Amino acid sequence: MTEPADKLPSTVYWRRRVVAIGAALATLLLVIWLVGVFASDEETAQPTNAAAASSSNPPPSTSETAAASSSSTAPPATPTQAAPPPGPPQPCPDDVLGVVAKANKPVYHTGDQPELSMDLVNNGPAPCIKDIGRQHRELTVLTADGTTVLWSSNHCLATVGSEVRVMRPKEVFTYGTKWAGSTSRPGCGAHTRLGAGDYLLVAKLAGKASSPVVFRLGD
Repeated sequence: MTEPADKLPSTVYWRRRVVAIGAALATLLLVIWLVGVFASDEETAQPTNAAAASSSNPPPSTSETAAASSSSTAPPATPTQAAPPPGPPQPCPDDVLGVVAKANKPVYHTGDQPELSMDLVNNGPAPCIKDIGRQHRELTVLTADGTTVLWSSNHCLATVGSEVRVMRPKEVFTYGTKWAGSTSRPGCGAHTRLGAGDYLLVAKLAGKASSPVVFRLGD
């Protein structure tokens, strides 16, 4: 065998091996560095995306939060004040007084004697004082059209005297008389018997009149 003419010394081979190993290590380090760079970029991108997502849904404004809290919070309770003790009864105003006319039957026949009356009531919430004496009360019978007074309880009955009452709420005072079925005049003058037909009964207290009540005189 013939040996090659260009045989190199062993030190040269070792140097080449060292260079090759160094190049391999440098390549490996470069790969590791590149992987680290990409990984750090991904980690940095995640907070950025989170910030973008949060910016697309802004928090509620101050006014909306205040409105929500005000609707769920009850207002402070107001201390109740005791009602003042009631004083003495005051005069009854006209708007709380009820005046009702009443006939004991809707139809009267020959020989009947109609019983006519009035109910006085306090429709207010508190007791009040009213003079309901004879000088303030009156029962009247009128024609069916309501234009002519045919009879009055004050024509023949005494109207003097007062009757001051404390009228309690819903308390009823009733006053009545029997009617002969004839006309009357002031001073209790001549009377004329009324014929068959419809008539109206109206009650009054100090000028306040009731609603008319219709009744009939038959044969």
